[in-house]
Amino acid sequence: MTDRLGATETTRPTSPTDWAFRPPIPIEDAPVFVWPPRPMAAMRYVLSLGFLGSLVIPLAILATISWFFLQPSLERCAVLQVDWIVQIYAKNLGLLLLVAGGLHLYFYTFKRQGKQGKFDERNLATANPKFFSRDQVWDNMLWSCGSGVTVWTAYEVGFMWAYANGKLPFFLDVWAHPIWFVAAFILLPFWSSLQFGLGHRLLHWRPLYKIAHSVHHRNDNIGPWSGFSMHPIEHVIYISSVLIHLVVMSHPIHVLYHLQWKALVASMSHAGFESLTVKGKPVLLLGSFHHQLHHRFYDCNYGASDVPIDRWFGWNHDGTEQAWQSIVGRRRARVVEAGNKT
Repeated sequence: MTDRLGATETTRPTSPTDWAFRPPIPIEDAPVFVWPPRPMAAMRYVLSLGFLGSLVIPLAILATISWFFLQPSLERCAVLQVDWIVQIYAKNLGLLLLVAGGLHLYFYTFKRQGKQGKFDERNLATANPKFFSRDQVWDNMLWSCGSGVTVWTAYEVGFMWAYANGKLPFFLDVWAHPIWFVAAFILLPFWSSLQFGLGHRLLHWRPLYKIAHSVHHRNDNIGPWSGFSMHPIEHVIYISSVLIHLVVMSHPIHVLYHLQWKALVASMSHAGFESLTVKGKPVLLLGSFHHQLHHRFYDCNYGASDVPIDRWFGWNHDGTEQAWQSIVGRRRARVVEAGNKT
């Protein structure tokens, strides 16, 4: 099967402009970590549909529901036992199936939105030997549910056991720390993005890329199940930003929120569509064109646009022809350097 560009499903386009849908460029970083400061712009971003409406509030609500209705009590977690560990695994698996599976059904199985807002016109790969059972979706589901949910659950079990045994700083009375309880939902995503960018760049170190990160990068065209499809080594690194709760006093809801953010936002940001729309209007912003560029070109945009480490370190691709030419120049320089060494 070929698309309008004449590319097969498994052929990766290389042009900077051959997108079925491309948002306005250049891509702008979030106006939060900028100099000179732009406090009003930063406030508008934090309160925006893309950040607060599509991510923070829904996931904070989901973490709260999880804590009160789906989570084993801390008393049960004081002793490591199979029953409550399986309960946490089943909860996490169910959440991933709900979010990644729901988005896949909506966009790719039932095609309720057609290709409106879809970045890459190609279909997800089938009959491709690099994927398990030659099918991209089944391969992604295997890594996401097998490795991803297992590592996610292991982190969560460790925190719940430590909290139950008083080994880490935490609080249960929200009214004892009301400002921090609310502020953490806003601040944790920025910390997560910073750690993601640095950890992601580490994963592009050749030995780690070959052993682990290459599993994720089989997906040059991405869908909801691609986001959490990783090698176990990468899952450990990717989720490790949650370890900040070892030293920062947190409510267990914050840990659930942080873990669910890492797993579920990955599915959302890899949806392949800019947004979920109703009557042509976006009601939930999803895909990140910034990260879509990374999956196509590999050696750029290691972080996220809310913490602009790519701009700080010269890794940024803002979607323009100039940025693409800069990447081409870096690649040619590496080839020349490798030839000289040889």
